[in-house]
Amino acid sequence: MTMPPRPAVVPPQPWAFPPARTAHLDNGLTLRLHHLPGQHVVSVGLLMDVPLGSEPADREGLAGVWANAFTEGTRAHPGTSFADAVDDCGAAIEADVGFSHVQALLDVPATRLASALELLAEAVTAPTLTDADVARHARLDAAHLTQQLATGPGAANHALRGAVIDPAYRASRSRTGLPETLTAITGADVRAWRESTHGPRGAVLVIAGEIDDAVLDGATAAFGDWGNPAQAPAHHETPAGSARVAHLIDRPGSVQADVRWGWFTTDRRDPRWPALQLAGHALGGAYLSRLNKVLREERGFSYGVSLANVPMRAGGFSYASGAFRTEVVGEALALMPGLLDVGRSPITDAELTRARDYLIGTTPLRYATAGGVTGGVLALLAAGLDTDQVGAQLNAYRATTAEQASAAASELIDVTAGSLVVVGDAHALEQPLRDAGWTPTLVAAETA
Repeated sequence: MTMPPRPAVVPPQPWAFPPARTAHLDNGLTLRLHHLPGQHVVSVGLLMDVPLGSEPADREGLAGVWANAFTEGTRAHPGTSFADAVDDCGAAIEADVGFSHVQALLDVPATRLASALELLAEAVTAPTLTDADVARHARLDAAHLTQQLATGPGAANHALRGAVIDPAYRASRSRTGLPETLTAITGADVRAWRESTHGPRGAVLVIAGEIDDAVLDGATAAFGDWGNPAQAPAHHETPAGSARVAHLIDRPGSVQADVRWGWFTTDRRDPRWPALQLAGHALGGAYLSRLNKVLREERGFSYGVSLANVPMRAGGFSYASGAFRTEVVGEALALMPGLLDVGRSPITDAELTRARDYLIGTTPLRYATAGGVTGGVLALLAAGLDTDQVGAQLNAYRATTAEQASAAASELIDVTAGSLVVVGDAHALEQPLRDAGWTPTLVAAETA
């Protein structure tokens, strides 16, 4: 039997971010409409420029409580009748908070978009936020955070932020607040915060999917009367980096340790950002990156080690992370500086090519659905950027040389500095950390 010939593999076709139709309502709300033929589930996102620094210091976490409670009822649909109305549309409404913004999200079949937009507007502009609903969600958030901090990865991630970012900056602490601030939150706190910060000025409503011209009328009908004279302007501070520190968080008897080593670096507006992304992928972003190749494949110290870049609206941080058997933590930490030292071992052309091919090749996949487009637009706008940044970054990937990637990593990832967090059995780990060149400060798990 003759087998048919294999289909020819052709180069990928040119790709560009889906264009948007933009409109501005009289109340200050901007509409961005992305028509995506064939995407019959429409994705909607409302971005409000409300940084978490707007939370009172002793009530941090109330934005997250709002995000969980704002769909519990509205003035027009109190209690569970709101959820029933959303279900009748075949829709899902939720919210998310970032350090520089809050956003309300909607997914709905295109045929029910107009009705669902009205419900989204209700939840944003007229939520009941009853005392009972707020208290319940505050307790749930506090319990979830307490549980998270009781794990090695949760404690390590929490402590790393506090070490890398200036503690005066809200981003140095969890987006969901702290257990003690969450349990202090009342319904009056959440209602007052929402009334002082949420409004149409500076907000952007993104709609992506198979839509027609009627969507503009539907969005205008839903949000055109929204107003809030009390809406206060939002301000974004710039955090500063920290000096070299090492925190050892004790989990007696633990047979493995969670390690985080981080540096305050930069954000996506920095011209070095594309080069840093390429370098990060070569050093720790790929399965056979330098960290994984040595610490996982050759030494068998860990199931996986990674290096991630985390941009914020202003500034950002990069960090290496992994979970290691307790007895090899010292050796792993002794090896990591050499693996990340691009001054001694620059990124090669082959490493750069693999990183470039991956980052360029996967970019269109991230925006292949209506949800991907809406999420991408919201993330860019929250960072103070626009969708032209996607194409500009792809072009920068193509133009970056191995020397430039090495230079960016060398400037921003200082292997002689940074903040180290290790969560594990302190009795077994303290001396290996010292042998690896660190002077750890012992921190009890419950105060981490």
